[in-house]
Amino acid sequence: MFELKLKDRSIKLKWGIWAMREFCSINNITLEKYFEYLQSSQFDLDVIIKLVYIGYQSACLSQKEEITLTEVEICDFLDEIGSIFTEDSEVLGYMRYIVSNTVNSATQSKSKEEKKKCTALSLVLSSLLCDCVCVCV
Repeated sequence: MFELKLKDRSIKLKWGIWAMREFCSINNITLEKYFEYLQSSQFDLDVIIKLVYIGYQSACLSQKEEITLTEVEICDFLDEIGSIFTEDSEVLGYMRYIVSNTVNSATQSKSKEEKKKCTALSLVLSSLLCDCVCVCV
């Protein structure tokens, strides 16, 4: 679980299989395209908002809590946080959390050779996220 810290509260976000499936379903994409999104160093603002909102929904569902926030309120919270691409950005921390959980989900039932490929993918994704911070700051 990831905690998105705001000025006077925090929002729990969770990324796992349900969230990945929901993201793919909402965007009408395959899992392969999902990995392409994560590998991209150019994140679309709509994608970032969807990733945060789906993470919020996933956390609520996992904790059996009502989903009370809307995407508009999520946008308000992102405004409150400020810059989303500074190195210490909460949103960038969440993106790293997504990459980490995506790789962990993908490697749980894989062979050693497949796990090596996923670890390599993790390094590439982490590098791209770091490059994004360097470019956007």
